Amino acid sequence: MYWGLIVVFIVLAFWLHNRYSSSSEDYPALETDPNDPLLLQAVADAKASLEEFKSLYRQFPKDAFVKLYFESDCGVSEHLGAHVEGIKGDELSVFLVTPPVTHQGKLAHNYTCQFDDIEDWQITDKDGNIYGGFTQRAMFAIAEREGVELPRELQEMQGKYV
Repeated sequence: MYWGLIVVFIVLAFWLHNRYSSSSEDYPALETDPNDPLLLQAVADAKASLEEFKSLYRQFPKDAFVKLYFESDCGVSEHLGAHVEGIKGDELSVFLVTPPVTHQGKLAHNYTCQFDDIEDWQITDKDGNIYGGFTQRAMFAIAEREGVELPRELQEMQGKYV
């Protein structure tokens, strides 16, 4: 699970970096304990706010991103990033941005999952405000707590969360 969080952070940082910056700077992932109380609370907050996610998705369907719990066919728990393409009942149609690392079988990038699989969500509105992103916010707080200075791009992004 520890490596899964590191992989998720690296992928999320890469995606956010590419989305909000034209710079090519790279920055290392922040190593964290998967049982850090801030991360555990972030996942609980994300799960508790899924109705808000659904409401915001109806308003801003073009920029919805989720982090999903996934168990590979090898029995390894992974955390995958995905763009939401549609919601129907309790199912989400997503495009996997981070395919599983330990999965041996074929798995299409177009994937259907359940709301119960969501560990975090993030939606950006037309003005660039970011809703959700609970684990990303937790990572910002952990970095601050650990005395890690965030790269300029992440500092700018941090101010967009509402």
